[in-house]
Amino acid sequence: MRSDPRQPVTPAAGGTHTSPVGLRGPAARARRRRAVLVAAQDVFVAHGYHGARMDEISARSGISKPVLYDHFAGKLDLYLAVLQHNLDRMVDGVRAAVARDTDPQHRVRRAVQSYFDFVEHDVGGYVLVFESPVPSEPSVEWRVRTAMRDCAALVSAELRAGGVNEARAEIQAWALVGISRLTAGHWLEAGRPIAKSDAVDTAAALCWNGLSTVARQQEEQGQSWLRLSH
Repeated sequence: MRSDPRQPVTPAAGGTHTSPVGLRGPAARARRRRAVLVAAQDVFVAHGYHGARMDEISARSGISKPVLYDHFAGKLDLYLAVLQHNLDRMVDGVRAAVARDTDPQHRVRRAVQSYFDFVEHDVGGYVLVFESPVPSEPSVEWRVRTAMRDCAALVSAELRAGGVNEARAEIQAWALVGISRLTAGHWLEAGRPIAKSDAVDTAAALCWNGLSTVARQQEEQGQSWLRLSH
């Protein structure tokens, strides 16, 4: 995978994550699985799916290969687990955003912000979800599309509760999800050219008010600047 300044700093080659040595039982198995997922994401982001090696994932996680294969049948199975973890995090962010208060406009802004939080919190997760090196793999494509559909369904449900008819609510929900995802991705890839709160406000205003209102706000701001400059 190409070098990318968005990528998080990962441990140096040969480094390992802390291993839950000596622990047994379900808690130990869960901790080992988590250690493998963290290490695997580092390796997949750094080298891409095809360049990732299970030997390196084993070394970074501090988990032996036999135990690694006890958790995951192979590299694709492991990749899908890492991908699903990030997709679940994205959907959970939207779910929390639309459920927090009764003000529809605030919920729209929080839904938009959830995508910015997602890409900012874990750049590696964003890369795997939206720049998957194996997008043609049916199991990868299905998981991404399902997660996006779940996000749209959450937003659509809120719109229908507010009185929007089902067909229109679905279109509006997909528009919000698409705008939020693409805007957040551009903001990250452009090197965070403006503050996150400003970027969220801009995208949320577009989703809530439409282009005509955004244009009117820009015109009013320009007129204010002209008045101040004289």
